[in-house]
Amino acid sequence: MTMWWIWVGADLLVFHWVGFRLISADAWNLFSTRVPSLVPYLTFRMMLRWTFAIAVLFAMGWICHRGSQLLAQALASQTRQMSVRGATHAWTLSVLMTAIPGLLAWSSVEINMTRVPSRHALGVTGWFDNHGVDSQTKEQHVLPDPLFTSEDVTRRTRMLRFNVVQETQSLPPDILLIVVESLRPELVDPSVMPNTYSRAMRGLWMRRHHSGGNASSLGLFSLVSGLDAIWFYLADVRFSPAMNRLFEQAGYELGFFAGADDWEAFQMEAFIHADAYDTFDIGPRNGLASDRHAIDSAYTFLSRTDLPDGEQRSPRLAVLYLYATHAPFLVAPEHVRDLPSAGEDYPLPFGPDSRNAIWNRYRNSARTLDAMIAPLLNDANRLVAIVGDHGESFLEDGTIGHGTRLSATQVRTPAILFGPEVTQRKIDFNTSHADLLPTLLSLAKIQVSDPDSFDGIDLSADSPKPRVLAIADYLRPQALLISPSTIDSKVLGVHCKLTLRPPEIQIRGPRDARGYSLDSPAGFQSPRVVQEYFRRAFGKPRQQTAN
Repeated sequence: MTMWWIWVGADLLVFHWVGFRLISADAWNLFSTRVPSLVPYLTFRMMLRWTFAIAVLFAMGWICHRGSQLLAQALASQTRQMSVRGATHAWTLSVLMTAIPGLLAWSSVEINMTRVPSRHALGVTGWFDNHGVDSQTKEQHVLPDPLFTSEDVTRRTRMLRFNVVQETQSLPPDILLIVVESLRPELVDPSVMPNTYSRAMRGLWMRRHHSGGNASSLGLFSLVSGLDAIWFYLADVRFSPAMNRLFEQAGYELGFFAGADDWEAFQMEAFIHADAYDTFDIGPRNGLASDRHAIDSAYTFLSRTDLPDGEQRSPRLAVLYLYATHAPFLVAPEHVRDLPSAGEDYPLPFGPDSRNAIWNRYRNSARTLDAMIAPLLNDANRLVAIVGDHGESFLEDGTIGHGTRLSATQVRTPAILFGPEVTQRKIDFNTSHADLLPTLLSLAKIQVSDPDSFDGIDLSADSPKPRVLAIADYLRPQALLISPSTIDSKVLGVHCKLTLRPPEIQIRGPRDARGYSLDSPAGFQSPRVVQEYFRRAFGKPRQQTAN
């Protein structure tokens, strides 16, 4: 019984941070494959806090164990050992008895554990569950026919491989793609990121933008491929980034700049490596100094004109990846304006009492980064895109950070485009990272042979037609399908278990902005959203603009 309560305490601690249970496939996946890649992000204060929590749990467990043993012995007859065994058996039986209701109604228990992460610990037993919570939506989740086959996936990958540049203009613009770690859309505000905000007001501003997924690898994949990140796990797609190939065919010189070198740990080495770029300048993380070096290198790359006399300079595409806004959120002293602001060694996981100070530190970090990139934003002839790689949760969905839940805070991020021939416009329908590559190609006047090979659409078109988005999950083979019609609805999207190879899809039902399950609202049909997405993805050629 003592070990049971130690386990419940540890389970609640983990669930408070990452949103899943210790006894789960998700936990095994995280601890067996993901933890080594996360070690560089651990701080001394974080490790101390976890060590202290574990020590307290075991101390409480020992005290309870010893107290129970002394009580059993005091109340026992002369055969004390048998009484201790009897008490142990009784406690074990009581634990099993509390689990029976949960096992009998497991589907309801699983939904409620996900829906309300702050519920009482005994919620895992099923005693407090509404057993009819899923009854209204079971029937409509049935899909009578397969939506796609292995042959469909093969055909799409062939389309991607054979998509080539057909025509370019004589003097295409330089392009700068700035990818900012863990950037939420609220930060594009004149009080936090004034330089970015002023450009957003003059350019193309995607106001309901989504990453390809809830982690860096998925977001970066969508940016360089023009595909939804459900394709990330197909190696033959991941190792052939369309952005690099098409811009190189258009005569561009490519550069990549970042203050980090851990791409392999997160499966990004397929499209971020020295052979994919003409200039590749990365290094180990070293606070703000790493970002400053990357910014200076990108500035030099885009400004350099040291060519032989008479030789025309090639257009350049620079990808700049910045880490200042990744936890623990790096801040220059002169930009500490939102107070109270937490220190760099703030505790993880943190509770509601600490959230405001940590949120202020996050805002100050974005303000620092905005000032650092300002010199790169002044060239009127340069086409610039600024996006986050994904979002960041600060307890809004019951978790901290990213990569753990398909919620609005973890997948929504800002996206703006400005430069020559970019029309000032705010786009208020749902967009995603997969739309950025087709849009950049269009703004650079680069025509490709098969624009339908992308999942994304050209957002610079006169009448871009919204589409269903597929947002992939970092830890699990699943996705959230977001329909254009969900903008004014409490539904964020339809949650599906999904793999492309082998083809498999199971509809789990609608989810709200926190990533929690919902009963289907009146008029909302999950299968209709799923069918619309796969009909477009694997059906006839798609139109990118409305008729």
